[in-house]
Amino acid sequence: MDYKLTERERNILHLFAQGQESEAIAEQLGITTEQVEQASLNVLYKLFGSSLNHTLDTETVAEERELVGVP
Repeated sequence: MDYKLTERERNILHLFAQGQESEAIAEQLGITTEQVEQASLNVLYKLFGSSLNHTLDTETVAEERELVGVP
């Protein structure tokens, strides 16, 4: 899948790359920290979605095996 980042997502990614915290980014862009966090999650899923889904599925299976005692 080919997902393009929105202007806001690109701005937030750029500010995180500069080492800024969510609160500072929110203040600078005039949005809430929740919006910053949601946009950063969107970026992660757009850039690494299939990898994240695979990792999460693998971790879930591992956790389920631990719960039932399966090696």
